[in-house]
Amino acid sequence: MKKKPLAQWNIAGAATKNIAYAVMLSGAGLLPVSHAQAPAGSAPDARNLQVQASAPVPANRGQRIALVIGNASYKDAPLTNPVNDARAIGQALQESGFSVILRENTDQRGMLSALREFGDKLRAGGTGLFYYAGHGMQIKGRNYLIPVGANVEREDEVAYSAVDAQAVLDKMEAAGNAANIMILDACRNNPFTRSTRSGQAGLAQMDAPVGTLVAFATSPGAVASDGSGANGLYTQHLLTAMRQNGSKVEDVFKQVRANVRRDSQGKQVPWEATSLEGDFYFRGGASAATASAVDSSIAVENALWDAVKNSSLPIELRAYLNRFPSGRYAGEARARLAQLQSAATAPVAAAPNAPSPARPAQPSAAQPAVPAAGSDDQAAVDRRTQEILAGLAKTPAANAPAAARPAPASNSFGYTVGDRWRYQKVDKFKGEVVENFALQVDRIEPNGDLTVNRGGAVWTAGGDVKYSRNAERERFYSGFKQYPTVWQAGAKSAFEYQIDSKFPDGRRWKEISKATMVVKGQETVKTPAGEFDAWRVELEVFWRIESGDGAGRYTQTSWYVPQLRRYVAWDEESRNSNGSFNRRDRYELTSFSVRGADDTLAKR
Repeated sequence: MKKKPLAQWNIAGAATKNIAYAVMLSGAGLLPVSHAQAPAGSAPDARNLQVQASAPVPANRGQRIALVIGNASYKDAPLTNPVNDARAIGQALQESGFSVILRENTDQRGMLSALREFGDKLRAGGTGLFYYAGHGMQIKGRNYLIPVGANVEREDEVAYSAVDAQAVLDKMEAAGNAANIMILDACRNNPFTRSTRSGQAGLAQMDAPVGTLVAFATSPGAVASDGSGANGLYTQHLLTAMRQNGSKVEDVFKQVRANVRRDSQGKQVPWEATSLEGDFYFRGGASAATASAVDSSIAVENALWDAVKNSSLPIELRAYLNRFPSGRYAGEARARLAQLQSAATAPVAAAPNAPSPARPAQPSAAQPAVPAAGSDDQAAVDRRTQEILAGLAKTPAANAPAAARPAPASNSFGYTVGDRWRYQKVDKFKGEVVENFALQVDRIEPNGDLTVNRGGAVWTAGGDVKYSRNAERERFYSGFKQYPTVWQAGAKSAFEYQIDSKFPDGRRWKEISKATMVVKGQETVKTPAGEFDAWRVELEVFWRIESGDGAGRYTQTSWYVPQLRRYVAWDEESRNSNGSFNRRDRYELTSFSVRGADDTLAKR
């Protein structure tokens, strides 16, 4: 999908005040940065195959989709077994009823394209499995899978050249399917660590989202063997264990761990993190559990259809078709949807003497438009599907009267519960990534305000910070503005704001700031999440502590993308009153999951 020019988006005045600038994660909560410091105290087609299961997947098991990648042909550090491992795992999964997307010796663009295809197929439900064999590395606690052809020279450039393992988990989690499995045989002795200051071996520990199992070839921070035979040591034993009938997935990996530890004489110990809530079998399994799963699927379909069949909202009928595209009520849903769409396009006669509707203001070329919140695109349909299913899950029993459908968990500015942005922070003095963090909307308050990061911050309905806390202090904001109210090149505004800080020992201090904000125009910016068309905004702040204990100057250059309702990158510099730098940092978007926007927005 080609990037949409900014001129096609409508940004209307105050509705664009949606971003808290200069934010970072500190301690347990979100800490918008205060200017003052606290006081002391491409491969041939034949090698990138679409492998279909040789026999139909039994209907009582649901669809099984797997993405399998093996990268070995690295220019400076080739490996022996990843392609063999990927082919063997693909075959074993095919035997277990999986439809397998197999990729070999793939560059970054190929890996991201395969990941998008994988995510699209998972939307129909079932089980997703991701397997990767090849080089991987960790940077500041974040794991990256290294494509073939990657040019890894500096630590802060890894995110541009590699694929973030967390992005894979995000893709599977966003699909909302019942079970997901990630298997990473990417802990081999990695020569790319020479390019990093940290030089950390192996991969970092990862948390498993609900309904997910994450498996590593060895424990966090350790190194795995590439193997001397046809397969790596880990995959060799995984292939044997997953072909056994009647073994739960947890038992499969327990067996693998015991055998790998034995054969490596304790040097390699596989490791898993799991939050699976049901039983999964590669082969076989309890017939009672299978029958229960079938009954559950039927009950969900019936309940979802009952919830939407009389709706006058096309998006709700799409929600049923999104979850059950070939369901028992699919034909009826499509017919009803066609009726609604036909009615929506029919001309409506004006009532006698009715006042003429106000004519909406036409945006200028420099003041682009943003689609209305809740636009009926695929991301909105995905979100509505999950909202309805979540509401149904609270119904006491399958035969109980249908509960009232929940209202969309969004506010008037388009923010939605679950919207999430992940960033990395680059310390320009060190020239390396020093932090990774995420911002997530957890709750929409009755007045439209946003609770972020489990109460670590509160934003206004438009995204301005009102409150934040971390282990060091709480902050209360007054008059704080994130964004211009007029999006036009050359637009300039001046304002004042205050930040009142409260410390655990009862001390308080107030920071008083005078700021100037200028919209410089539109330009393209590149981040680890992709390349975006954005508005460039420059901010200059002169601050002082009310008690006279300090003063300084802060500048920030930021790039804002309307569809994401956030900055995707910003550079910030802070100087003391004597003009010396005390901070120079860059923040960059690494991934996102936002209602009304998907990863095709960013051009790789």
